Amino acid sequence: MHYRTLAIVILPLVASTSEAAFKPAIEDVLVTGTLAPQLAQTSSVSVLDAQQIAALNKTSVADILKTLPGLLVETQGGPGGLTAVSIRGGESNFTLVLIDGVAVNDPTNFRGGGFDFANINPNRVDRIEVVRGAQSAIYGSDALAGVINIITRRPQEGHEQQAYMEGGNHDYSDVGASALGRIGDFNYTVELASRDDGEPTPGSTRDSDSAHLRLGWQPSDAQALSISYRYIDGKRSSYPEQSGGPEYALYDALDDSKYTQDILAFDWGVELAPVWRSTLTASRFEQEEHYRSPGISPYVEVPPNGAETDFTRDQIRWINTLQLASNIEANVGAEYRHEEGKSKGYIEYFGDRLPSDFELDRDTRGVFVDVSATPLVDLLLQASLRYDDPQQFDSETSAQAGARYTVGGGVTLAANWGEAYKLPSFFALGHALVGNPDLQPEKGESWDVGASWSATDNLQLGATWFDNDFTDLVDFDDETFRNVNRKSVQTSGVELQADWQPLPVLFLRSQATYTDIDVKNEESVLTGRPEWTASLVAQWQVYEDWDTALDYLYAGHQWAASRHTGEQVTEQLDDYHRLDWVLRWQMAQAWQVQLSVDNVLDEEYETAVGFDAPGREFRLGITYRD
Repeated sequence: MHYRTLAIVILPLVASTSEAAFKPAIEDVLVTGTLAPQLAQTSSVSVLDAQQIAALNKTSVADILKTLPGLLVETQGGPGGLTAVSIRGGESNFTLVLIDGVAVNDPTNFRGGGFDFANINPNRVDRIEVVRGAQSAIYGSDALAGVINIITRRPQEGHEQQAYMEGGNHDYSDVGASALGRIGDFNYTVELASRDDGEPTPGSTRDSDSAHLRLGWQPSDAQALSISYRYIDGKRSSYPEQSGGPEYALYDALDDSKYTQDILAFDWGVELAPVWRSTLTASRFEQEEHYRSPGISPYVEVPPNGAETDFTRDQIRWINTLQLASNIEANVGAEYRHEEGKSKGYIEYFGDRLPSDFELDRDTRGVFVDVSATPLVDLLLQASLRYDDPQQFDSETSAQAGARYTVGGGVTLAANWGEAYKLPSFFALGHALVGNPDLQPEKGESWDVGASWSATDNLQLGATWFDNDFTDLVDFDDETFRNVNRKSVQTSGVELQADWQPLPVLFLRSQATYTDIDVKNEESVLTGRPEWTASLVAQWQVYEDWDTALDYLYAGHQWAASRHTGEQVTEQLDDYHRLDWVLRWQMAQAWQVQLSVDNVLDEEYETAVGFDAPGREFRLGITYRD
């Protein structure tokens, strides 16, 4: 890493990523990484609020996540390529992704359940919570490396309506409208959006329409109910992954995908006694996708293929929060999860079309307990234990424990340990050509130790050391031409975080992450995960009605694979520096205009072999809010 890059990040070094700019720091209730909302956790957590998200005005949630420590983002050229997020060097499918608490990972896809973050419109996001480290003791399967919870807007008192429109070069457009509010015992949210990312790089396109409806009712102080429905309908195109992209692909045929996503959720909370609150949640997540790929010429390793997939997850969770003493709280509950996935697919070999169909389902039942205690005013202890009984697999017991202690002088120490597991994806188990029904769950164990220092009210410093051991990883075996459990990977590193508010109108937030990845007993590398990443976000209230934000990103050298030569080759991509800029003008009480310039310096770099990142782009938007 260049010394000048490290200096840019460390000079304003501070620790908390959850504070909002231009206002005093406050403790926010955390709903991720815990069975019940809490003011504090021992786990390594980052939070971005609505003001910070709006200030960045990114076109992708993945670009927002790049500003947080420990998150490594892999993209493929423009918006049509798949966008994956890795936590602390783990595989992208080791990250459990939630939208308003509902799991949205799809185990029928060829990435083993990895989530495509390009599907989420940032304009609909109110808050992002990231919990790093093994989280199966809370969430069961899938949370090997951590959890990302995307939280959408919630109504406040009264009524608010909003409409926005934004356009840019390469035919970019994003329009939407919403109405939300709270009247008496009822609250509501209605949101509609339509987005077209244009074609900033050759062949890479994505457009989608989305709708969100949420209704809530609080008949008494002791009881609240809500129901919500979210729908997304989209399509995308891109050069095939590892094809060499626009630069090296022998032919310009593109991958094509059409997809829909439905999320239905119900929540009922009731206070049965002053020391006992019970919460029942139920959800359904369904995703359908029609995918076609021309393969990668000369078609030896990746022939033409396609699939129509349909996945459904039904989940019910019951949590009882008990105040055992003034300084001890426990959560006890149970969960049932039913998953169904089917795929009707094909692979073409020299003119013959071979079926790659599969259809699987499984039930998982789990019970759990979580305890949080403050035996001393400055000491927080947390521990969780969970037992899962997944169908067709051995039972799994997951545990985690952590402590946080304020030693004085603004210094706080924290330590966490956890273990996790991930059931094999339906694709890995059932694919007609490469699937292996004998696969076993992947396992993980994580440690982290951190220290933060509140030097002043406006300056905080912090660092976290982490270590993860992943075993029994699912890998493709060339000799047997099927998936097997064999890889063991260790990741370790350091996360530095920073917040500094030197002036009431100026706020700086920065981070630097070093990640060392060791594939044990193998001479191979993992792609898409740079050793060093760093970012710096500066928000400045220029005048009463004008504010601006600059965010700088550094990504170090990373390995990438390509098959455009007819066989897999791995090469190292250059590091790069990128700068984005946003200027906002509050032209009237209800009207705001904003200008965004992405990649201000027109930096040229590759995100994958042969896939160039978009160059300098301009966007102009206007928002009405009343």
